[in-house]
Amino acid sequence: MALEGTLKDFSLADIFQLIGLQRKTGVLTLRAKDDTVTVTFLDGKVVGADSLSHRLENRLGHVLIRSELLTQDQLNRALEIQKETLQRLGFILVHYGIISVDALKQALQLQILQIIFRLFRWKDGDYHFSQETTIEYDRDYVVPVSAESILMEGARMIDEWPIIEKRIRSYDMVFRKKLTDQEIVVVGAEEADEIDFDASDSARRRRPIISDKIRISREEKVIYDMVDGTMTVRDVMEMSKFSEFDTAKALYELLTRDLIEEVRGSAAAEVLAAQVTPLDETDVAETPVPLPLVAVLAMLAILSLATSFRNPLNSLNPLGPAQRSSSVEETRKAISIQRIGQIGEAVEAYNLVNGHLPARLQELTPVYISPSLLHDPWGHAYKYLPQPQRYLVIGFTPDEKPDTDLFLSHMIESGSPSAAASKPVTGGIQLLD
Repeated sequence: MALEGTLKDFSLADIFQLIGLQRKTGVLTLRAKDDTVTVTFLDGKVVGADSLSHRLENRLGHVLIRSELLTQDQLNRALEIQKETLQRLGFILVHYGIISVDALKQALQLQILQIIFRLFRWKDGDYHFSQETTIEYDRDYVVPVSAESILMEGARMIDEWPIIEKRIRSYDMVFRKKLTDQEIVVVGAEEADEIDFDASDSARRRRPIISDKIRISREEKVIYDMVDGTMTVRDVMEMSKFSEFDTAKALYELLTRDLIEEVRGSAAAEVLAAQVTPLDETDVAETPVPLPLVAVLAMLAILSLATSFRNPLNSLNPLGPAQRSSSVEETRKAISIQRIGQIGEAVEAYNLVNGHLPARLQELTPVYISPSLLHDPWGHAYKYLPQPQRYLVIGFTPDEKPDTDLFLSHMIESGSPSAAASKPVTGGIQLLD
C-alpha cells in the first residue's frame, strides 16, 4: 500500500483509521520542521513510537521518576549497568526487581502515547507509510494499542486544545496560588464534574461545593501543589506525572476557577529572566569557577566511582513504597541531568559545524538549543568552561553550589569532536580522556 503525502491533504486521523481498518503492519514516518516521528504498527495496532526530540529509551527513566516508581539513584545505577551489558533499561529494572512488569508496561505505553498525541497538534508535515511483513518490538513489555482508541482520545484533544490555549497561551507562563478561605477537597473521578467547555468562565466558577469547600480532582490537586509562583508551564509539564494535555487541562481548570493566577509585571519578568534570558559576557566573567574547585570535583568523582563500582548492584535492591517515593527536588535534578546532556550535544554539534568550541553557551541559541535549557529548574545558569581541548559543564544544587552529580567533562580533538559521545553525568563526575 503506497501511503504518503502531506497532513494538509490527508489528516493524521484519516491515516490512523486507514491503517487500523486494513490491519496493516509497517512503519509510519512523519516529518515536520522541528521533529521526525516514527509510529510502528502490527496488524493495525500501535506497538511503538519514537521521536528525534523525545527519544523513548532516553526518557523512560524520566517517566518512571515522574510516576514515583523509581528514584534518581536507582536510575543512575541502572544506566551504569546498561552501559556495561548493553541490555535494555526496562529489562534491567525488572530483572533486579526495582519495578514490576506491569509498571514498566504502563510507563512504556504512556511514553508511546505521549509521542503520538503530540502529532495531533501538528498543523503541517509530510508522512510516509512503509508496509512490512513483520515488525520487531518488545513483546514482553509493550501492549499493542488499537488505532481506534488512540483516535478517540486524539479527537478529544483536538476539540479541547484550542480552548485550553486561550488561557494557557505560552509554556513560559508562570502561575501562583490565589488566597482562598475555602478548604480544597479532593474528590474521585466519579464525583468530579466534567469540564463544560461551552459554559462561560463565570458559570464554570460556580461549580457545586460541599459547604465552604472547593471540590477538585486528584489530578488538579497534584498540579495545584506544584504551582509555586516560579515554575513555568513547561517546568510543570516536565515534572508532572501526567501527559502534557492532562497537565495543561488541569492548569486551565484551576485558572478558570480562580484557584491560581498568572504572575504578571515585574515578578513575571524576573522569573522569565532567570530561566530564559541569556547572560552577557560580564555576568560570565564575574562568576568564574576556580580551577581548584574543578580539581576537588574531579577528586570527588574518582572516589564516587571507585566506591560505586565495587558492587554495581548494591543500589538496585528492591525498595518498599515509602523508600521509592520521588520528591519534587529529585525530579528537578533528573530534569537538570537531562538538560546538561542536551547542552553537551549542542556543544558537540557547534564544534562539528564551526571547527571550534563556543566561547559562551549563549552562542548555541537558538540554532543548537533553546535558551530556556541553559538554566536548571531552579533558575540557575549552568557553568560552562571551554578549554583548548576540553569543555566542562557544571550544574548546581538548589542553593547554587556545584553538584558532583551534575558535572560533564569532555575532551575535544583539534578542529573536530572526539569520537566519544557526550552524556549527562550521574552518580559522580565522569572525565572522558
